[in-house]
Amino acid sequence: MKRLFFTAILLNAALLLTSFAQDNTKVGLPEGAIARLGKGGINLMRFSPDGTRLAVGTDVGVWLYDVPHGKETALFTEHPGQVNALDFSTDRKILASGGSANPVIQLWDLDTDSQLSTLTLPEEIHSISTLTFAKNNTILISLDQSGNINYWDVKTHKKVLDIVTEPSSYKAVAVSKDGRAFATGDRNGIIRLWDASTEHQFEDSGDHPQDQDILTLAFSPDRKILASGSKDKTVRLWDTEKRAKIATLKGHEAAVAALAFSPDGKTIATGDAGKVIKLWDVNTQRERATLIGHTNGISALTFTPDGKTLASGSYDGTIRFWNPDTAQEHLTFTTGHTEWIKAVAFAENGITLATAAFTGVVEVWNLKTAQELTTFTKAKNDLTGPVVFSHGATRFVSRGGSGTIVFDSLGSGYHASGPGRGNIELWDITTDEQIPGAWQDTEGDANVLAFSPDNKILAAGIPRQGIRAWDINTGTELLNFNAAEPFGRKLVFSPDGMLLATNGTHVQTRVWDVTTQRDITPPNIMNVSALAFSPDGKTLAYGHPNGIVLSDITTTGIKERGRISNHRGFGSVLTFSPDGKILLHPNLMSLQPLIQLWDVNTGTNLGGILSGHTASIETLVFSHDGKTLASSSWDGTVLLWDWDKISAKIATDNMGKEFQSNLEPPQVPIEYTGKAEEAEAVINWLKKHNYRVNKHDNRYTLTGPNSSSSTSGGGVIGSGDVHIKIDKAGILRIRVQGVGSAPFTLDEEDNLQFHSLPDPD
Repeated sequence: MKRLFFTAILLNAALLLTSFAQDNTKVGLPEGAIARLGKGGINLMRFSPDGTRLAVGTDVGVWLYDVPHGKETALFTEHPGQVNALDFSTDRKILASGGSANPVIQLWDLDTDSQLSTLTLPEEIHSISTLTFAKNNTILISLDQSGNINYWDVKTHKKVLDIVTEPSSYKAVAVSKDGRAFATGDRNGIIRLWDASTEHQFEDSGDHPQDQDILTLAFSPDRKILASGSKDKTVRLWDTEKRAKIATLKGHEAAVAALAFSPDGKTIATGDAGKVIKLWDVNTQRERATLIGHTNGISALTFTPDGKTLASGSYDGTIRFWNPDTAQEHLTFTTGHTEWIKAVAFAENGITLATAAFTGVVEVWNLKTAQELTTFTKAKNDLTGPVVFSHGATRFVSRGGSGTIVFDSLGSGYHASGPGRGNIELWDITTDEQIPGAWQDTEGDANVLAFSPDNKILAAGIPRQGIRAWDINTGTELLNFNAAEPFGRKLVFSPDGMLLATNGTHVQTRVWDVTTQRDITPPNIMNVSALAFSPDGKTLAYGHPNGIVLSDITTTGIKERGRISNHRGFGSVLTFSPDGKILLHPNLMSLQPLIQLWDVNTGTNLGGILSGHTASIETLVFSHDGKTLASSSWDGTVLLWDWDKISAKIATDNMGKEFQSNLEPPQVPIEYTGKAEEAEAVINWLKKHNYRVNKHDNRYTLTGPNSSSSTSGGGVIGSGDVHIKIDKAGILRIRVQGVGSAPFTLDEEDNLQFHSLPDPD
């Protein structure tokens, strides 16, 4: 009878959520924003002790679902951040939340669904990985990013005890129900256990392959068993008292990313990146059932306190409820928890906005109500590569692929693997029809795509083939730029469609004249992370690790005007304001991504900073009337900004100020007497700045002060100001920004030797 009653509650909740869901798009918005579309990717889920509440920790905040009544509440504050840690107090009065890149722990009053208090983390701590209440809810225990265990007094908000552990970098974390035991798993297959009551760290235990990340961990209710899920597609059960392996559960065909024990400890649910959930008998270690229904990988699992229902969260944006006894799905509880928005476009009518997720699923939103209108799924893939909307959002093009993906539940980033990639597909959103053309039969993995401003041309960058472009209406190939090197993240037309540029961190930026198909790339451009044309087409801006470079576009070519050198141009997005006077560029060096604003004429930082995303910003797009800015992110949301108010505030804040040019003058190319002198300058620069090139077997590696890049055989590697193109003969053509370029070979001790043959670059 109890089970039937709970099922009825769930069915009623589904109807309520569908019909009477609250509008949470305006809750907890940052200054200047007018709406948030999407709820963020799911990191973890927890049921309240009585099973009537489901808390969902996402990349942007907490969503609290009142199961019996269908109420959906967004718990957001002035401290935006990922939520990777949640726990209910046993008296059901308080919910604690914390997470990655989040400087506080929030305590929420569950009677009022409002913020109760805030626990501020020490300045050196920026992330909490797990939380649990203890000692009759008077103490909150947290595990921070360094593996340290912290005890907080819930009433005074003060730390009362620290347990310092050995520093470790972990990918998964778990805490026992009583708060006494903690476990972490790292990218080397190593699991560490701590007894929080005795401050004792157990010996390391590892049986997963050393090159396979531990992705998820879970304790049994009695704390005697620890389960670990890995990228190696297995689940291992460990005896925490004997610190020995009990069994290895095999059956998944993809990385295991989610685990949950039933309340009685007799069943364990396991979810993988291949959309599959399995139920296992803990005592016999045998599989009991397989649950199929999600259309993307599983990110979180949790049982209701009575064990009668299993809730699963997925990268497909849904939460589903299952009966673990019958292996049947009750219902799809809610939707909208999307991961990684890759593309955004405004419709010309000013009423709708189209977004595309990493799966190629397109959603169309009403900008006035901030509600989703339609979903287009015909181009859905496991993991879409490039995806681009046409101007006006009537068409979109993508190159999908099969495989699996696992998003990091404790931060940003993902693991992806798969057997292959699909062809280029062009779709009409208004008719839901695919547009056929020669691009469908193109061999090779197109990794950048673009529409011309008039929507008549489709261009693609294909490694070892170059830039190819077709007339969309006739299918005729119009352009073929012979650039047989890999391409980066972007392919951009100028506003008049006369120029086409491509850029990427490890490849040289290229600019072509579309009419003459002539390469007009200015000298010394490389390692550009972002690129944009001004609305009038007279300025080219590109982000470089040493700043943002502004260049004038004239009939005679592209000439550098100056550089904003007090800004690190690492972000992959660069956008001009509609009037061309302000340049928008994300700053990824802060705790959370910030969109900074710069005066184009003087290079002055205007002081306006837009914050609100919790992961890398993927797009910055203005509406056709220039009044709204849309920013999308890896956090799975789109923020809509009132640009009129933002620009008015900037004007007010800078009223009366006289800006002098802060642009650093263009670098004057160094003139050398010969190639040997230029090669010597390159070598000296590499030594001075601690760059080293090594070869092991057939793999070349470039190591810099803060990063490294490698390739097998011929290819391209780069880091910072250094770009290296390696041909099959082993000749390294090294280019250093602002210094020069020359061909080299490596001797047996990996010393660079100048190669006397002419450098074709």
